[in-house]
Amino acid sequence: MQFGKILALGLVLTLGGCASFTKDEVAPVTLPSMASYANKPNVYVDFDFYQGEPSAAAVEVPQARDSLKPQLQKILKDSGLFGRVTLDEFEKQPGDYSLRLKMYNHPPSAGSMVMAYISGFSMMVIPAYGTDQYTLSLESLDQNGQALAKASNHDAVGTWVGIWFIPLMGNTTKDAVNDTFTRQVNALLKQWVDTNNPKYSALETRIPRA
Repeated sequence: MQFGKILALGLVLTLGGCASFTKDEVAPVTLPSMASYANKPNVYVDFDFYQGEPSAAAVEVPQARDSLKPQLQKILKDSGLFGRVTLDEFEKQPGDYSLRLKMYNHPPSAGSMVMAYISGFSMMVIPAYGTDQYTLSLESLDQNGQALAKASNHDAVGTWVGIWFIPLMGNTTKDAVNDTFTRQVNALLKQWVDTNNPKYSALETRIPRA
């Protein structure tokens, strides 16, 4: 039975069209402007990606983490909130903020597996639909690596597979995941600045106004 599932999924991926769409559960946010700050805080972000529900039982997936790292670096840079940004612990310097970001990709439901199986053996005439659910958490850490505050959000990407979706194959899974990931990260960054982070005005030097 397991071999049959694998075969069906293989047929779906190789023969049928695949189109992914964001669920847009997390709305885009406007991040606060730090243009008036002469010195922005530096930050080290510890990022991990897991397969499974948000719990100790989730399995770390380094390949997925590494594929999202360039997007995360871009998000952090484009946010304008920080000075120096690093995702490498060895580049962390004294005084840097420390944030821990965890992404959980929930496993597909049994129903999605059954639909993929049916779609595969119908030669993609019967479409299959699956949902990748993503829970993202952000923790601020003290100098000993202990969590000070934590927030999280949830979003998802839906994927249709079948011959009917060949014209929509430009809606790639990568683009949908990057879009969802960007909105989730930005929403958590805004929440961190608004509620969890000490006031920038108490820590940073503003550019003198004329």
